[in-house]
Amino acid sequence: MRILNQLGIIFGILGVGEIISSLFSNFITIPGSIVGMIILFLLLQFKVIKEETIKDVADFLLSNMAIFFVPAGVSLINSFGLIKDNMMILILSGTIATIIIMLATGKTVEFMINKKELKSNEDDKDDKLA
Repeated sequence: MRILNQLGIIFGILGVGEIISSLFSNFITIPGSIVGMIILFLLLQFKVIKEETIKDVADFLLSNMAIFFVPAGVSLINSFGLIKDNMMILILSGTIATIIIMLATGKTVEFMINKKELKSNEDDKDDKLA
């Protein structure tokens, strides 16, 4: 029963996201699933929903995430005739985007590590002065 409750919470939030997306489709073009994820994130962040409340189902869904990419892969194979003319452009843009994302992520992590080290050094100085 606990699993069904957790599924209900997650799919309920997804449903609310879909409703919000369809109500405001003239103003925003964000998919309902993304709106639902944002709502879930905010509910977890502000501790309206505790992580333990949805942990079992969330862990299951995350560990089986590859299954969710199968339909997209099948659609790509079915649409191969349409995309084969632009294959090099798609591969090149995918490669460039991946490199940019890797660089941005690396620089962000490096910045955060340096910021954390600076803060811990300042805390150490404060402890020595006290």
